[in-house]
Amino acid sequence: MVEKKNILFLNATYSEKIKTLQTAKRLGLTVSVVGPDLPEWSKPYVDHYIKANTYDIDETLDKVKKANKEIPFDGVITFWDRDVVPVAVVAKELNLKGSPIEAAEGARNKGKMREVLKKHNVPHPKFTKFHNFDELYDTSIDMEYPLIVKPVGASASKGVFKINSPDELYDIYGLLISSTSVEKDKMFTFYKNEYLVEEFMEGNEVSVEGVVSDGNVYFAGITEKWTDEFFNEPQFAFPARVSNEIESDILDVTRRGIKALGLDNCGFHAELMITESGSKIVEINGRLGGGGITTDLVPIASGIDITAVNLLVTLGERFDFTPKKNKGSCAKTLMAKQSGVVDHWEGVEEIRDMPGVVDFIFLKNPGDSVGMPPEVFNDCYLGYVITEGEDTDKAIEYAENALAEVKCVFEEEKVSIFGK
Repeated sequence: MVEKKNILFLNATYSEKIKTLQTAKRLGLTVSVVGPDLPEWSKPYVDHYIKANTYDIDETLDKVKKANKEIPFDGVITFWDRDVVPVAVVAKELNLKGSPIEAAEGARNKGKMREVLKKHNVPHPKFTKFHNFDELYDTSIDMEYPLIVKPVGASASKGVFKINSPDELYDIYGLLISSTSVEKDKMFTFYKNEYLVEEFMEGNEVSVEGVVSDGNVYFAGITEKWTDEFFNEPQFAFPARVSNEIESDILDVTRRGIKALGLDNCGFHAELMITESGSKIVEINGRLGGGGITTDLVPIASGIDITAVNLLVTLGERFDFTPKKNKGSCAKTLMAKQSGVVDHWEGVEEIRDMPGVVDFIFLKNPGDSVGMPPEVFNDCYLGYVITEGEDTDKAIEYAENALAEVKCVFEEEKVSIFGK
């Protein structure tokens, strides 16, 4: 218990993050939130709310500094990618634990990240930055297809496209520009009109979960990932089924990347591709991973309460990062196959009693609209099952069995989407 300490969250974000607030209260913390609104689901766990437009760092900083005089903050944190830099700014201004602002910028701006990794010889894909089609065309001449293009400041795979041949270059560029407009998503206000083109890395993608405290890197483990054609992530499993040799390489490259960026006193979620020439960094995020990875999969399989540890790190408190279990866990998502409006769910309550099922998380409820990429990013996730097994293989098997019994029915002609 860390009673009486006041932790400031930059945004309560969305209901899937409820466990972060619940964990803070379980630790005995006073919880403050700054953001443009306070979601209804979060109110039972929030002691102080500060209204501010967190897209405007000057306004946010002004409001937070005023509040700090009345309710002094002992730490500042976020579990959302867009607020990694504002957290670093607030930490510096209030003399709290946090990453240096330059390090946070490197974690948020994929172009800066690539440059830092290149400077420090940390494995990463070949890349070039561009701002318009002419720059993309000129640099693509010397690159080998397929290619990947992406905005440098987005997250959750928003605006990431694969280009298979030169014939697709112009059309994909147009799709990139139209789908990453600020009107579609305010996330694209960050580093506007800055893009990356990079080599497409063949291999298996994983993520590494952990924290950095006073310069020391602590690993909770490696997560196995699945992706689709739009780089959505419909499934995670922990720990990843990799050899000891590959695990050592993944962790070494991740540690080198974190040290190169200078991240400190924060959680991290590093994404890497295991290629024939070794592990290469896709990106390193200066916050914990989402999709149930750190709130559910890590503690279920290892017993490490990484969310609690992240809070303690932010507050400068001691923490225990010792694994207490050696099991497997999986989060498998039911993905929409078309846009529409959810009418109702079937089978969810029945699967809760199936072997290995820990929980089912609704991401879309009756009446919610569903959008499909590239028109709308990150909106086709309907809900996911969380499972526990004696090992990763068993957890995956339980997840597949459970999701196969779930059905989401859309309003339009009562179209059904089945789990498989």
